[in-house]
Amino acid sequence: MNLLSLFSIGFVLGLTGAMAPGPLLTVTISESARKGGIVGPLIVLGHGILEFVLLCIIVFGLGNLLDNRTVFSVIAFFGGIVLIFMGSMTIKDLKRYSLDGAAKSEGRGMHPVTAGILISLSNPYWFIWWITIGMGYVMFARGLGFHGVIAFFTGHILSDLVWYSFVSYGIQFGGKYLSIRVLKTILLVCSIFLILFGIFFIVKGYSFIR
Repeated sequence: MNLLSLFSIGFVLGLTGAMAPGPLLTVTISESARKGGIVGPLIVLGHGILEFVLLCIIVFGLGNLLDNRTVFSVIAFFGGIVLIFMGSMTIKDLKRYSLDGAAKSEGRGMHPVTAGILISLSNPYWFIWWITIGMGYVMFARGLGFHGVIAFFTGHILSDLVWYSFVSYGIQFGGKYLSIRVLKTILLVCSIFLILFGIFFIVKGYSFIR
């Protein structure tokens, strides 16, 4: 992989995760109606701070594990399964996909940056994603050195910023920029990429233990 590939993969993977309904999206929708479009970028700032800390732990704290071919194969295999599962479930749930802001808002009343940190920290799927998929791609990225890791992380966090800003400012301006049909199409395309990435992960992991 080259830097552009890692950046693009990070962006697509991040976009699919960001678009999927969850606590962060719920808080963004409900708080944007009260505080305006700046909520989206601020929530991503908090979320990004936490993810950067975890990225440093993975790169520097688990450095020896990342260089182990067996560990890489195991992570790649399970990461591939998680990706395929995420993509398949997202496609399955497209008919029920909604941007309904009436859902429960766990972070209501918090500063958006604080909400971005605490809600991400309390989400078990966030840990699962980084331990499997995230760590797997960090392994690939390390092959290109520091620049590879930064390229992947930049693409990943930029997708969050683009999506949550689009949602929050779309709500601020009356929702006229949000078309559920367009969003479902984007999510479908991203989910197909998730499944393809999952297959690639499994094949790559298998090739390392042959």
